[in-house]
Amino acid sequence: MNSRTEASRMAYGYLRVLSDAAERAAYAQERDMKCFAEERGFQLVAIYHEFVCGALDAFNEMVEALSYTGARLVVVPSLSHLGESGRLRDALLDRLEFGVEARVYALDTSLVAGA
Repeated sequence: MNSRTEASRMAYGYLRVLSDAAERAAYAQERDMKCFAEERGFQLVAIYHEFVCGALDAFNEMVEALSYTGARLVVVPSLSHLGESGRLRDALLDRLEFGVEARVYALDTSLVAGA
């Protein structure tokens, strides 16, 4: 398998974990994300966690990884993990879609956003 084919199957996950309850739920969400990816033939290579409200450090790291590896798939439990605010969520989706040509899969809606 060549590196381009491998990159096309690689996926990254993204979670916002902003409370103790969310931290406990994160394990189940991670499991669901891994199962979702496997069912579609994706390889979920890493899940990035955002722990600070309003921070985008993990998101930016994920975008760098997408750029570096050539992967184009992102899995989130729901689009709200990208941001509660519609404007922020749309801006981050745009950055993924137009910045690194990534597709975003949201488990709660089976939504695919992006290229």
